[in-house]
Amino acid sequence: MSRTAPTTRAVAAAVPLAVLLAACGGPEQEQNDGPDTEAASALHEAQPLNVRDATPMPEGSESGTYSDLVTVQYSEEVRAATVLDKPECLDAANRWGELDAVREAPASVAAYEWEPGTISHILVQLDEGAATEALATEPPESCSEYTATYEDGTSSDYGVADLDLPEVGDGSRAFTVQVTDDSGENHMYTVMYRNGGLLGTVSIMGQGDPAEYERMLMDFSEAAIDRQEQMLG
Repeated sequence: MSRTAPTTRAVAAAVPLAVLLAACGGPEQEQNDGPDTEAASALHEAQPLNVRDATPMPEGSESGTYSDLVTVQYSEEVRAATVLDKPECLDAANRWGELDAVREAPASVAAYEWEPGTISHILVQLDEGAATEALATEPPESCSEYTATYEDGTSSDYGVADLDLPEVGDGSRAFTVQVTDDSGENHMYTVMYRNGGLLGTVSIMGQGDPAEYERMLMDFSEAAIDRQEQMLG
């Protein structure tokens, strides 16, 4: 999928950035050198090796300081050029990414091949207070429906709703995002969770069975936490 495809742009404009690499198969990124290199590398090693029949896609993965990630920078470029009918809904499902503590933190993004849909997982290393704050950062109620218009005049309609799933880790919340554009209708299902000072986001995007997506969200989240305990202690 090219960067100019409608769904690619729609994903970058408003939904969690981790989906972008998984959905579009972006090039594998070298780990960014810097003060967070060692911590980001450890997070990357702690990504699940596989969950059920989902397997890692190295070409859809990167690690480093959160704000330096190629995926984050591209998403921000698209959002800066996007006009919303409800300006307060900019980054509606990704508002936690604006927190200073998150932007300066080590992070790892991993994408997974899975036949029913695309899966991505982002890990950010914070302290417990910052992770709790990030998890509690939700969009305004007015953002249940809104429209984004891009530089070329095309647009996408969004619908954001809570998803009722069991809690995972030390706290979690789940939600869905419906994206409708020229390419049709897509749905994204997301679980955000806290595991101590780690913030994790598991997202699945596609047009498959919602019940199957919800089961995979739970299975992946639990497998991710188990892997973190094994690799990071």
